[in-house]
Amino acid sequence: MPEGPDSTNNSNIIFERRRFVRIAANFMVSYSDITTAEAKNDLTQTKNISMGGILFTTDRKFQPDTILKVKIRLPDSSDYLHAKVKVIDSRQRIRGVLYDTSVQFIGIKDEDKDAIKRVVEYNTQNKSKS
Repeated sequence: MPEGPDSTNNSNIIFERRRFVRIAANFMVSYSDITTAEAKNDLTQTKNISMGGILFTTDRKFQPDTILKVKIRLPDSSDYLHAKVKVIDSRQRIRGVLYDTSVQFIGIKDEDKDAIKRVVEYNTQNKSKS
């Protein structure tokens, strides 16, 4: 998601008029569309993450409201975070090859929410000290 006039110039922390603080972060994520019979898993990286959702690259465009399942490995966790997400937007970056897909968490365990919160807070605190 592009930085707007309400965001900071800090390369890792993005503040906007949103409900949650997002941090720029590259974590491995696998995703699959649970609304299709093929349920193909793809592997990519996040671009940013917040308590509300994530932005990651995909190899295809997803329609808004498409439900995906994601699996993310966070740095302070020995296991994967599993969640159901709803596509908010999917914007083409490289024609027919690469899309930035924004998703909102709709099904996530409390311990996984806590893990995301720790990562966001850690990055926010460490960047504000530098």
